[in-house]
Parts: sequence; C-alpha cells; structure tokens
Amino acid sequence: MSGLFSPTRARYLLLVAVLLLAGAFAGQIMHNVLLGSSWGAAMSRCLGEAPTAGTPAEFSDYLQNCTGPAEQRRALVSLAGASVVMALGVACLWVLPLRLLRRAGPMSVASAQWQEHAASVAAEMRVKRVPEVMWGSAWLNQPFTAGRPGRIRIVLPLGVRALPPAQADAILRHEVAHVAAGDVTLVWLTRGVWWALPPLLLVPAAGIVLQVWLQTRRNPLVPTFSHGFLWEYALRAGLLLAVAALVSQLVLRSREHEADLRSVRGRPTAGLEALLAGQPPRTRTWLQRGLANHPATESRLAVLRRAHLPLRVSLLDAAVIGLLSAMAMDAVTNMAETGFTGTPLIPYARLTGALVAGSLLAVGWGVAVWRGILADRAAAPLPRLALLVLGISMAAGLLVQLERTGTAARGSLFGWSLVGTVPLLTLGAGTLSVALARLWGWRRGGPHGSSWGWVAAVGANVALFVGALRIGQDGALFFAALGWSHVIDVIELSGLYSVSAASTALGLGGVALLALRSALRPDHAIGPPALPGQMPSLPGQMPALPGQMPALPGQEQRINLYAVTLGGVAAAAAVATRWAVEPPLARHNAVYSTQFDWWTAVCAGLVCLVVLLTLHGAGGLGDALYAAPLATILAAGPLWARHATSWHHPWGAAEHYAIGPLAQLALFLLVLAVPAALLPAYRIRQRRATLLGALLTAALTTAAVLALLHSGTGLLELT
Repeated sequence: MSGLFSPTRARYLLLVAVLLLAGAFAGQIMHNVLLGSSWGAAMSRCLGEAPTAGTPAEFSDYLQNCTGPAEQRRALVSLAGASVVMALGVACLWVLPLRLLRRAGPMSVASAQWQEHAASVAAEMRVKRVPEVMWGSAWLNQPFTAGRPGRIRIVLPLGVRALPPAQADAILRHEVAHVAAGDVTLVWLTRGVWWALPPLLLVPAAGIVLQVWLQTRRNPLVPTFSHGFLWEYALRAGLLLAVAALVSQLVLRSREHEADLRSVRGRPTAGLEALLAGQPPRTRTWLQRGLANHPATESRLAVLRRAHLPLRVSLLDAAVIGLLSAMAMDAVTNMAETGFTGTPLIPYARLTGALVAGSLLAVGWGVAVWRGILADRAAAPLPRLALLVLGISMAAGLLVQLERTGTAARGSLFGWSLVGTVPLLTLGAGTLSVALARLWGWRRGGPHGSSWGWVAAVGANVALFVGALRIGQDGALFFAALGWSHVIDVIELSGLYSVSAASTALGLGGVALLALRSALRPDHAIGPPALPGQMPSLPGQMPALPGQMPALPGQEQRINLYAVTLGGVAAAAAVATRWAVEPPLARHNAVYSTQFDWWTAVCAGLVCLVVLLTLHGAGGLGDALYAAPLATILAAGPLWARHATSWHHPWGAAEHYAIGPLAQLALFLLVLAVPAALLPAYRIRQRRATLLGALLTAALTTAAVLALLHSGTGLLELT
C-alpha cells in the first residue's frame, strides 16, 4: 500500500499531467487558428438571441446551452492536442528503451544462477514479473533497467562479475528495487512525453505564420513576430520545458535514493556502502549536479547511513510539487469549464481542478512529509521553510503557466486574487497536515505501514488540500467580483454560504474524526521499530527519544481529555450566552436568528482554536483539529434543538446547522494555521493549563458571542 502512495510516483504523474495539459493548450491555439471564426460567430449569435427580459439566471442558462456545442468542440480540439502528446509519449515507451538497449552493445543473457538470484530478490520485494538479467558490452560501465511494459530487463556491466559477492548483490538488489517501485515505465513515459511536446508546441506558431501569409500574401515573419503573443508564448513554453527537464532530473535522483533504501530494507547496508565508498570522488559544477541522473556518492551514502528514516521533503521537492500542482489546477479548471459548458457538470468544473491538484499534492507532498514525521516519532521540527517554499511555488505556478499567455495583464477568471488566496490556503493545509501527522505520531493513531493507516493518511491529506484549493477558488472569485473592501462578505460566501460547503464540512469532519481517534487511542505503535541501542516502548507508552523522558502511561489520555474539555466549555459558554441574550431583531426575523445561531457555533470552535494556540503555540494545532470542530458541533446541536418543534423540515435544518458552521470553521482553521506555524511549541503544567484554559475559553467565548450581537447586521445579514 505504501508503494501505491509513493511520492516519487505522484511527482512523475504530476509532471506528465502538466506536459499533457501544455499539449492541450497548443490544441486550443490551433482551434483558434482553424476554427476561431466559426466559434466567434456562434458566440455573437448566442449573445444576440439571448433573452434580455428575463432574470440573470435565465440569461446565463440560455447562453450556456446555446454556446455549449461550440465550447465543447473547442475542448475536444484541446484534448486532441493532449492526446497527440500522449500517443507520441507512449510510442516512445518502446522506442527510447530500445535505443538505450542497442547503445549498450551486443548483450548476452546472464547465467541461470543470476536469473535465480534475481527471482529470489524479486519475490522478496513482491515483484510479480521477474526482470531478465542481461550482460552488456565491454564498454558499458553503468547498470540500468529498461524495456517495454511487461518485459523489463536489467543490464549489468561485465565488471560486476569481478566484484565481491556482497557488492554485486547490492547492484542487483538496487535495480530490482526500481522494478518493485513501479517507476521504470513512468521514467520512460515522462521522457517520451517531454520529447513529444516541443514539436507540438511549434505547430500553433507555424499555424499563425501560415495564417498571416494566406491573409496578406506577404512575408509573414515581420508582422507575426512583432506581436507580443508569440514572444510570450515562446518564453512560457521554453520555461515550461526547461523546468520540466530539471524536475525530471530531480525526480530521477530522488528515485535513486528510494531504490537504495528499498534495496536494503531489513538487510545490512555494508555491501552497498562499500560499493559506493569505492567509487572515485568527482567534482561537479552546479549545472552538472542539476542535470545528473544520479545523486552524488556522498549524498547516497548520507541517506543510506540513516536508512531507518525515509527521505524528508527537501526545499526543491516542495518547490516542484507546488509549481506543478498550481499549473495542473488552473489548466484542468479552464479545460473543465470549457468542456462542461451547456451540461449539468458545469458546477463541478472548479472542483475538478481542485480535486486533481489536491490529490497529487496529498500524495506528492503530504505523504512524504508524514513518512518523515512518523519515522522521527513526531520529534522533527515543523518544516516552516518547506511550507513557505510550497506556498511561493504555488503562486509562481499560477503565474508562469502556458494558459496565461496573452492574459498576463488581467490575470484569469478569478483575477489576481487567485495568486493570493490559493497559495495562502495551501500553506495552511500543509501546516494542518503536519500538525495531524505529529498528533498521529505522538499519540499513535494506527499501525505504521498498515493498509488502513496509509489510506487514512492519504484521505486526510486529500481532504485538507482539496478543501483548501476549493475555498481558495471561491474566495478569489468573490474578491474579483466584489473587491477587497467586501472582506466580510467574501469570508461568508466562501464558508457558510459556499456551494461547496457540504463537501468542505464533510472533509473537516473526517479529519477531525481521524485526529480524535489518534488522540484518544494511544495503544498502537505507528513508528518504526526501536533503533539499535534504544529501549522498546511499553504498550500505550510513547518511546523515548534521546535526551527525553518517556511519557507515563495515561499521561497522553489526560492531555486528550483536557483538549476535549476545552471544546465542551466553549460550546457550553456559547450556548448559554446565546440563550441569555436575545436581540430584538431575532424575535421577528427568522433569518437573522438562524444566522446568529450559526455564527455562535462558529465562535465556539474559533475560540477553542485560539485558546489552544495561546497556551501551546504551534503544538496546539493538532489538538485543535478535533477540539474546535467538536466545540462547533456541540454548540450547534442545542441551538438547533431549541427550535426543533418549529422547523417544517427539522432534519434539513439540522443539516444546515452542521454544514454551515463547520465550513466556516474550516476557512478559519486554514487561515490561522499560517501564522500559527510561526509560533514555537511549548507546554505548561497540566493542572494549570486545564484551569487557565477553561477560564480563558469561557471568557473569550462569552465575549465573542456578545461582540457578534453588537456587530449589527453587517455580519449577520448578508447583503
């Protein structure tokens, strides 16, 4: 299961997706060159025939139905561009490995002893199709793994036979580890797509030049290349190809580290260490390091000597995953909005982009971070710099992608606000993901490496990142429509009244349940086995790190009950204050009264979050993930039950009382997680924290509800 959720595999898929989307944009330009006149005529006809006497909703529905066929044709031509790139890339799956195998010279099949050894290693690593071991020519000096899908070959230099058995075994195990990781096909697919994309990107430019020549019958180069669109297109395309090449090499080097670690899993590392240590030292320039397929020997040895820990997310990893995810999100959203026009799927266009990018973020970045945190037993510091790089690279990805060619001055449909909202909320989602991983690691929410554990981890990360991207899209859209002066309205429209409030609330509820389970069941070890020289932990006890006293049995349970207690105090104070104070407007205005109830429940969760951050700094974020939603639900329940007999549809009202406040709380959690990441993590004495936390929670909740009452209709009656 952990192999299925491989961060390296997710990065390969993300890179391939971005390159395919670039091909789709090239197809879109070709549509404009070949079919732009008919598309423009269809748009003009629909605008002229649209009814002007009806409501804006009727006008929009008619326009979507009328322009649907033309827009869907444009989407199909765009998909044709991506399909051409994919077809050429798949063809390269056979051509490029065959070319490499031929360059390896005349090859011969290894002896039966080598084949049996490869089969034994493959069985140990759970490889279904055993790769064939081959000997390369006399001038081959590097082993490699290549071949078409279903028939993979491991090609070894002849010099391997002269190595000590342990070192020869290390080489074979390393190559089989590549097959076990399932990344051999992805490597060649990525290279094939990269080689297939440049010719397709040249087709739109050639089409524009040809169109100018047909229209003017004069030299088309001067008027064509004096236009800013082609220069901007060439710059963005060149930047995309350069970044893709560097990212591909980065992932190749990360792939080598993972193969090293997989090859020595549960085995001594002496053979591989001796093999690496025996290689002659090489001095590389920064350009050579960036273009190298393999990491430096010193780097491989450093990773190998701490093989009990997985690879941590580097700053380059964070930059890559943020850059490519932003490109994928905006490109998929634009394509979905075009293709879904005139169909019942149009409301899900933005969700499609957020789901694609958020899922790849969850695996490519979130799972990698979780592995490092769980292996360190939640003792590693918060990766603040990596989180910052993730947010900055998301903003950069939204700016440099091909789809913004010719629209740089005005931004996108969401305006420039998308560059602010999406990176900010992604940063918040990344911070909450780290907090949940630390909570799970410290409190032991599930067995390390179990199937359900990784499914839960990926699901939580998908909920966090998809929710953050979706809220960011909504916020950017409303900022573009209303302006930055209507911040309160944008906050409500992106939370309480968002069209995606139900999915946001469901995602937060799932994350809260996972966090609560992690906090209340400290009886399963999720970290790796005890290290050499380290005492194993007792059941229900967190293993002690060097220089750290072990937690006493039951100590974590008291801490958990303390956080739950704060949630209960916040809910009780919010409900009591709401029932004690009935504003005159609420007696005659059911909408105002309902909104007052919703915001009262939001205040309970928000105050619980603020108190935990005040008392524990960044260390309180993990407990806030279950305590704050719990406070909101505990407050919303009695507020709904108070009017249960007067509701025409009581269960429908209960749904709104749960969904709206949770969706609004999710927005506040994502935003406040960003400054919370800058706080240190600290503790105070348990008895003092309980008393002080309860008093502070009750006082702040009462003050928040009273402030809500005196805010007037600006917050409680959206206009």
